[in-house]
Amino acid sequence: MKYLLDTCILLWCLEGNTKKLTPFLDIIEDAENDLAVSVVTYWEIVIKQSLGKLDLPPLDELIEIVKETGFSTMSLDILHIRQLEKMPLIHNDPFDRLLIAQSVVEQVILLTTDEKILLYPEMRVYSLRV
Repeated sequence: MKYLLDTCILLWCLEGNTKKLTPFLDIIEDAENDLAVSVVTYWEIVIKQSLGKLDLPPLDELIEIVKETGFSTMSLDILHIRQLEKMPLIHNDPFDRLLIAQSVVEQVILLTTDEKILLYPEMRVYSLRV
């Protein structure tokens, strides 16, 4: 099964925060699952770092760390942007909206704890409620 990690899920994985990851551990630890990190997540992290909201290694180093975990990378495609046109404006966070669009288009499960994401009708199939 293929999953897309929300930014907070990726950060908890990198921190080794098993307490917050408890609802997701079976999925994350299953070697049969393909866990993907979107380029959107890297974009969000770089912006939050520049604002002083996150303290992480430089981007190139972070990408290597993520690769070493075995996570794949999901690129942003014009099909994902087109999906944004079809989506209601429930969530104001542009990064989350792009992750939602990617999960719908790619038909992958978005691992998230964000309750607003679960309000999207398309996400009922693709989200994991904790």
